[in-house]
Amino acid sequence: MWSDLQGLSPLLPSFSTYQNPSIRPIHHLLPQFNTLTQDGVVLGADTRSTSGSTVADKNCEKIHYIAPNIYCCGAGTAADTENVTGMVSSQLVLHRFATGRDSRVITAMTLLKSHLFKYQGYISAALVLGGVDHNGPHLFTVRFRIE
Repeated sequence: MWSDLQGLSPLLPSFSTYQNPSIRPIHHLLPQFNTLTQDGVVLGADTRSTSGSTVADKNCEKIHYIAPNIYCCGAGTAADTENVTGMVSSQLVLHRFATGRDSRVITAMTLLKSHLFKYQGYISAALVLGGVDHNGPHLFTVRFRIE
């Protein structure tokens, strides 16, 4: 799998700054790969769902449909990411029908941020939202965290 990604090595994190030699990187556990290009967005995710250190499901969908031009990758509780993205997707369908225009990525991001903020951290979802609209390609991270 990683042999196909040899050309992407500059995009992977550098682990040469670790002072402890017993800490080694495990590249095959990288859960998501997202990048913004000049003409679009590339979203990638693994399919493993874990419960602690145990792999609970080897075929979990982590790339969620939001609109024809917008997708997102989810991390956190699988049920929370499914329900939040499904709710935003249905709101954008209604918005497209009401306005007769394609969905904008910033609209999806605003809906996601508002929903996560409303529940003040009780929804365990961190999302990477990507899409292309009339303003060009966009890539956003959306999560709620109390510091």
